[in-house]
Amino acid sequence: MGHEVGPGRDRDNVPRAFYIYGPHYPPAMISIGREWEELTEALLRADTPERVYVIGATDSGKSTLCHYLVERAAIHTKTAYVDCDTGQSRIGPPTTEGMVIYNGAPEPPCQSYLRFVGSTSPGGHFIQMLTGAKRLVEKAAELSTDVTIIDSPGLIYGGAGIEFQVQMIDLLRPTRIVALQHGRELERILANFSRDPAMAIHRIPVAPAAVARSPIERRRYREECFAAYFAEGRAQGISLLGLGFQGRIPDMKNPHEIKGRLVSFNDPENFVLALAIVEKVHRRGQVLEVFAPPFDQAAVASVRFGSIYLDLAAEPGSMESTHPNPHAGMKERKSA
Repeated sequence: MGHEVGPGRDRDNVPRAFYIYGPHYPPAMISIGREWEELTEALLRADTPERVYVIGATDSGKSTLCHYLVERAAIHTKTAYVDCDTGQSRIGPPTTEGMVIYNGAPEPPCQSYLRFVGSTSPGGHFIQMLTGAKRLVEKAAELSTDVTIIDSPGLIYGGAGIEFQVQMIDLLRPTRIVALQHGRELERILANFSRDPAMAIHRIPVAPAAVARSPIERRRYREECFAAYFAEGRAQGISLLGLGFQGRIPDMKNPHEIKGRLVSFNDPENFVLALAIVEKVHRRGQVLEVFAPPFDQAAVASVRFGSIYLDLAAEPGSMESTHPNPHAGMKERKSA
């Protein structure tokens, strides 16, 4: 599948998501097991809305299973796919959680929403990830979806990983937890919900064909996604008067701290209208000059500052950083 560069607007006048199967990450060729088919049949037989939380380590095949479930369910019923992986998202650009809704066909989506977490990894951003996932799942319910498939982050190990997943599941209240395991690595998480009558737990072994990808491949994927997202970007001046500020708010008087920072412009519900790379602040802090795809500036209610800096002209492997780069060389901008 090729790129669909957002944000844009879809036919229901909501921000259109990026929605991408990355150039290096085609859907894996994994034979469909009996467990997958039985799970799909259970979802389609249900008389009440189903909410499925798919959990597993990185490279366990979560996204492949989610795509299979979404494609099967969307043919028959209104289906939402919520992607909570901010590093390797298939819906929005990196740093975002996203949701797409299908109504009667597996593609194209009829509605889509993004939430900006501001980082490509959960560390230090648990609150933003939990809140974003909750709001996306709530929006799916508000739009009367019959099946919601949640693709969770691969953070499962250690005390922080276990607690993060327990809180995600407790907050989102899925009707089914689908655990993709090599052995018993998820049991400490699942034990917290094994006696909850409102949740069914499905244990599925990781498919032998599941492909492990290196950190270099993952970084390359993120960089190509960022490049595709900003391909139609241009320099724009955004008035800050009356807007709310969120996230890792920098010292607006310090050019070194703000140049290159990745931000999101959000609507009144805190869903993303567009991501942008900050160039500078001028006119006594009243205007933010950014590089961003075209978007509806009149719809902006707030600005969320992320934790990473982007340099689209950097050498491969160096585009994103958690520290400002005073020598960053941005690509030539299109004037607004």
